[in-house]
Amino acid sequence: MPEIARRQVSRIVGTSCLAAALALPVGMTTATAAPGVMAHGAASSPAQPTPEPPPEEQPPPEEQQPPPPEEQQPPPEEQQSPPPQEQQSPPPEEQQSPGQEKRELQRLTPAEEQDLQDQLDKLPKELKDKLQSTLDKTMAAAKDPATSAADKATYDRILGEINAALKVIQNPATSAADKAALTKIVAGINESLRIVHDPKTSQADKNTYRRLALGLAEAMPSLTDPAIPADIRAFNKKVLELIADSLLAAQVPKTQPKKPEDKEKIKKIVEENVAALKTYRNPDATPQQRAEAKARLDRLAAAPKNSQYQEFVAELKRLKAPAACLTSVENRTREAGWPDGALWGVSDQSCADTVAAGASDTNSKWSPVFQCVQQKPFSQCTGTIPRD
Repeated sequence: MPEIARRQVSRIVGTSCLAAALALPVGMTTATAAPGVMAHGAASSPAQPTPEPPPEEQPPPEEQQPPPPEEQQPPPEEQQSPPPQEQQSPPPEEQQSPGQEKRELQRLTPAEEQDLQDQLDKLPKELKDKLQSTLDKTMAAAKDPATSAADKATYDRILGEINAALKVIQNPATSAADKAALTKIVAGINESLRIVHDPKTSQADKNTYRRLALGLAEAMPSLTDPAIPADIRAFNKKVLELIADSLLAAQVPKTQPKKPEDKEKIKKIVEENVAALKTYRNPDATPQQRAEAKARLDRLAAAPKNSQYQEFVAELKRLKAPAACLTSVENRTREAGWPDGALWGVSDQSCADTVAAGASDTNSKWSPVFQCVQQKPFSQCTGTIPRD
């Protein structure tokens, strides 16, 4: 029995040493394994003196030799294997990033540029003349070494989407409604780029209008993509047309806001609407974010049905507002919503007599609104809207 007991203890110690040797390197990835093995080895060691072996029972060489080789062999194998694993996982990610950047920053090829020019050449002269100069400047900026990599990527994306849109516009199978919508949106993008390339534009505004152009360009494919449900395509089309209209109206001398505060207000509204559309279309946005974005866009699309807006229009008609004034109020309300769009519209020169008449009629609850529009930027008058 002592001899058997002695050999069992020796095997336990040897096995524990092997487990400990294997567990130490692995402990870097399985933290609980190494402490467990070490505790087991410590508990086995004190049991070694217990059997009291006789003098002639010296541990055979074969019992003592296994632990040293087993302790020596695992460390080199285990020490060599983690480094390759640690070195192999980062490279794929590191290699993807530069690759993605190269794809994003790759400018239009000469063939793509020629294709875009071919599409422009097919357009009616009036539309081509509006687009040609601005798109030429955009292509030049995309090649300019002084242009940042991010801006080059933005210009290339915009130009690529415009090229695709022009092809859809000139496709005989495209409906008249889709052609009109895409043409208007391309015009809005072009106007944004025109502002970007204007040397008088501040850097802050260049950044703003570049983002607006990109936001409109990225959304254009959603108008005609058959993979998107028809009702969503229709909604996107309506919203994009309204945003493009507001962007254009804010730059046309006849319709644009005249006071700096009002210009900033309308620009901010356009920015917020484009941002809402981007969030609404973003599958990675949270349900709440998408719901809030959709609600904002719904308010814009349904602005002419707003009960307060309809009451305001009734007051304008009571004051015998001319047709031009009513049209101005309706168009600006569609483009910028209620109440900002309506106040933008009523500040038009065609409404001057109507505003004066409304301001003098102090018996009307709308009188404070007209008085404010007479004296202050319309963007400061939303607080005078009657509250039911």
